[in-house]
Amino acid sequence: MKKIAILLVLSFAITTGFAQTQLKQHFEKDLRNYTTAFNNKQWNTVTDMMYPPMFEMMSKDNMLMVLEQMDNLGVKMTTDFHSIDKISKVVDYGKEKYCKIQYYGIIKVKLTGLMSQGSSLMQPQFEQEFGKENVKYHEASNSFTIQAHRSMVAIADIKSDNWKYVDVNSPQAKGLKRLIPEKVQDQLN
Repeated sequence: MKKIAILLVLSFAITTGFAQTQLKQHFEKDLRNYTTAFNNKQWNTVTDMMYPPMFEMMSKDNMLMVLEQMDNLGVKMTTDFHSIDKISKVVDYGKEKYCKIQYYGIIKVKLTGLMSQGSSLMQPQFEQEFGKENVKYHEASNSFTIQAHRSMVAIADIKSDNWKYVDVNSPQAKGLKRLIPEKVQDQLN
C-alpha cells in the first residue's frame, strides 16, 4: 500500500512537471509572436492577443489608434523577449483559468520627431516603472535601453488553450487589475 502511494505521488509530480513545461513552452511561443508582431507594427495581431474585456476600458479601435500614433509621434519601441523566469500554477475561477508569467526582455526606445526633446520627461517615468538601475539613456542616439523584468497574466477559457494576455505591471495598467478577480490575484501572487 505504501509503495502504491509513493508511485501515485511520483506520477502526479511527473505529470504536473510535464504540464508546467508544456505551458511554459506555449507561453514562450506566444510571447515571441507578440513581440515580433509589436516590433513589426502588426497592431491587429498585437490586439488579438490581448484579453478581450480590456476593450471595455478602451475600445479596440482606440487601442489601435494609440499604438499607431506612438510611432507617428516619434516613439520607436522594440522589445527583445529573452526568457520566462517563472510561471505560477494555473488557477481556475468560474469559466476561465489564469496563470501569472514572469519574464525578462530588453526594451529599446528611440525618440524622434515630436518626441526628440522628450528624453528628460521619459527617463523618470522609465526609471519609476523599471527601476533606475535597469534604464540606460544613450545621448548620441537619443534612445533608451531598458532591462525589463515584467509579469503578465494569461487568461483562457477553462476548456481552451487559447490564452489571452494582460500586462498589469505598468503604472498606466493599474486599472487592468480589476479584470482579474481578487481571489485569483491572491492565488497568483
